[in-house]
Amino acid sequence: MLIPYSDRLNIKKQSVPVPGTETNTTTSSWVNGTWDSTVLRYDDQGLPLPRTLAELFDQAVENSPNTAMFRRRVQAPATKPGEKPTWTNKTVDMSYTEVQRRRNAVGSALLTLERLGRLRDPNLPADVQSPPEICAPNLPKWGDRLKNGARRGWAVGIWSENREEWQIVDFACHAYGLVSASLYETLGPDTAQYITNHCPLPIIFSSAHHLVQLLRMAPLCPSLRVIVTMDPISAAERDVLSQWAASLGILLLDQLEMEEWGTQADNYVSPTVTDDEKEIDENRIVTISYTSGTTGNPKGVILSNWNMTSAVISNAYGVGEYFGKPGFTFLSYLPLSHVYERFMQILVAAGNGTICLTTGDTTKLLEDAQIMKPNFFPGVPRVWNRVYAAIKMQMDAPGLKGALLRRAIATKLANSRANGSVHHPVYDALVFRKIRALVGGEVKYMSSGAAPLAPAVHELLRICFCCDVIQGYGLTETVGTTSKGIPHDMKHIGSVGQIQPCNEVRLFDVSEMGYTHQDKPNPRGEVCIRGTNVFAGYLHDVENTEKALKDGWFHTGDIGEIDQYGRLKIVDRVKNVVKLSQGEYVALEKVEGVYALNPLYMTLLVHADSLRSSLVAVGVLEPTLASNLVAQVLSKKISPTDEAALEKAVKDPKIRAHLVKQFEQVANTSKLNRFELIRGVYPTLKPFPDDLLTPTQKVKRNVAAKYFGDAIDAMYDEIEGAVHKL
Repeated sequence: MLIPYSDRLNIKKQSVPVPGTETNTTTSSWVNGTWDSTVLRYDDQGLPLPRTLAELFDQAVENSPNTAMFRRRVQAPATKPGEKPTWTNKTVDMSYTEVQRRRNAVGSALLTLERLGRLRDPNLPADVQSPPEICAPNLPKWGDRLKNGARRGWAVGIWSENREEWQIVDFACHAYGLVSASLYETLGPDTAQYITNHCPLPIIFSSAHHLVQLLRMAPLCPSLRVIVTMDPISAAERDVLSQWAASLGILLLDQLEMEEWGTQADNYVSPTVTDDEKEIDENRIVTISYTSGTTGNPKGVILSNWNMTSAVISNAYGVGEYFGKPGFTFLSYLPLSHVYERFMQILVAAGNGTICLTTGDTTKLLEDAQIMKPNFFPGVPRVWNRVYAAIKMQMDAPGLKGALLRRAIATKLANSRANGSVHHPVYDALVFRKIRALVGGEVKYMSSGAAPLAPAVHELLRICFCCDVIQGYGLTETVGTTSKGIPHDMKHIGSVGQIQPCNEVRLFDVSEMGYTHQDKPNPRGEVCIRGTNVFAGYLHDVENTEKALKDGWFHTGDIGEIDQYGRLKIVDRVKNVVKLSQGEYVALEKVEGVYALNPLYMTLLVHADSLRSSLVAVGVLEPTLASNLVAQVLSKKISPTDEAALEKAVKDPKIRAHLVKQFEQVANTSKLNRFELIRGVYPTLKPFPDDLLTPTQKVKRNVAAKYFGDAIDAMYDEIEGAVHKL
C-alpha cells in the first residue's frame, strides 16, 4: 500500500494555509497541499484503508505471505570455552506468514495467562482490578468486555535489542487488545524500575542479558508477575533463575515454549474483533511510548491505535515512488523502543518490505549494510554527521585521491544545486560507486529524523550516495511524524518538508525570542500541531499533559518557519535557548550544529550558564585526527591506539588553545555573533557514557553538565581568570 506521489503534486504549494484561521498571535493553520485527510480513510480507488495496526499487518500478510519480513545474520557458535559466538555472512529469513503465526501464539498465551490469574498482583484486595487496564480521558476502553474469558487493555513490557521477537510481541498487543510499553535497551536499573511501576507492567519480555537485572529489581516492582526470556538458556541457568524467580513469586517463561503453549487448542484465541468492538479497537490505547527525554524521569506518551495507524498511512504517500514491489530492504539499527524506528518498521511491513536486523554492534554497522544491501537506510543526524566527517577526512587526503574526490564532489554539488540531480555519468562509476559500496551499493532512499540535519551534511550525503536523502520532522507525541521532504523538490535542502496529511501546523508567536507570525520573509514561531497522530496525553501526568496540549494544540517547544512554498524548517528550540549574564540569548543547538561539523569531533556538547558570559564545550575527538593534531601542535608522535598517552596529550594547554582558535575561525566564517564563540574546551577521547545520551543519541544536557561539572567549572575559572588579568 505504498503510494507514489500524485500528479497533482505542486512543488510551489507543498503546504497551504487554511483561509480564516490566522489569529493575532499565530499563523493560519497549514495543511498538506496535495492530499487532504480523506486519504487516511480511502485509497486512490475509493476503497477503505485499514483502520488499525492489526488490519495493516494482516493485509500485508494476505498480499505477500511468503515474502521475507525479517532478515538477520547467522551466528556461528563458539568453538572454545570462554569464546563468544561470531557473526557469519549468511542470513536467515522469517516470512510474513510465520510472523503472523507467532503473533497469534503470543497473543493467545498472553490472554490465557490473564484468564488463569497469573498476572494478578497478590498484594491487592480482591475487588481491585489487576492488572489494571491502561486508560486515558476521551479514549475508549475495554472495561468488562472479555475475550475468551480474559480481560484486555493491560500493559505488556518489552526490553530487548531490535529483533524479530520484539515486533512479534508488539504485533500481538495490536491484535489482542493489549497495550505495549517498551524499555530502552540501554536503560539503567532505576529507570527500568520506574517504568515497570509507573505503567504498571505485570509481564516483561526480555533478552536473556536483562534477566538478572529484572530479578534484582522484582522485589521493588509489586506489579511484575511474569518474565519471558526471548533467548533460550541452558538447563542449568534455567534451574537457578527459575528458583530465584519462584522465591520472588515470579513465573519465568521461555518465549518459544510460551508460543507452543499458545497454539494448544484449549488456549488458542482468534485475533478477530467483533463488529461492536471495532470502534473501541480503533481508538483505544495501543502503546505507551516512554520518551527518551533529556530531563527527569521519562514521560509515558499515550498513543492510540488510530494515532499510529494514521501516521503510518500518511507516510505511505510518496514512498511508493521508490518501493513499489515486495521485498525491498530496510536496515534496522535505530532502537525499536523509539517511536521513529517503530513506525518506520510498520510502514515497511505495510509495503511488504524486508526488515534487515543488524547485529546491534555499532562497530559492525557498515559490515551489516554490506551483507544486507539495504535499499532504505534510515538515520539520525548523529549518524549522518559521522558519515560526513569520514567523507571530509577523505576529501582532505593529500595527493591524487583527495584531489579527485574534491573535484567530483564540487562538480556534483554544482549540478545538484542547478538541477537537483544526484547522478554523474563519470564520477558515479569512478568515485561514488566505492562510497555507495560502503552501505551495500543498493541504497535508493535515505531518511533523517529526530533532530535537524545540517544543510552541508544533507547535500554531501545526496551526492556521495547518489540517492535522495529525505529529512522529516516529528516527535514521540506525534508518532515521529509531522512533515516530510519531497524528493522532486530541488530546493528542499535544510527544510523538513511538506506537512503530512494526518496533521496541521500553526506557528505561535514567541515574541521574547524575536519570533512572530508577521516576520519577513517567512512567518516564524513555536511549532504547534493538531491531528490524528497527536497523542492523548502523558500517562498519570495531568500537569505535563495540560502544559503540552493547550487549546487543542500540541506545543512542541521547537521554533519553525514556513517558506513561500509551504515547507517547514526547524530553526531553533525554545528550551535550549540560554540567556547569558550580559543579556544575550544563545540557541545552543544552532551553534552546536555549526561547530560540530568539524570532523575532529565525534561528539560536541556546547554549554552555557546564565550566570556566565561565555560558552564552553566538551568534545570527544576522533583518535586518528587527534593523533595528527598532537603531532602538528606538540610535535609528538602518538599512535591513535595509545589511548592513555593521547588522552593526556589532548589536554595540553597548547592543544586546547589551538582548538579555541579553530572555533573562532569557524565562528567568523559562519558569521556567528561574538557571544556565540566557544572560549573554553575540554577535549577527551572517551565517548560519552550511555546514560548521558538518549536512544536517538541526543545529549542529555543537564545530566552531561553534572557529569562534566568539574571540567566546566575549571574552564570558566580559567576564562574569568584570564579576563581579570587584562
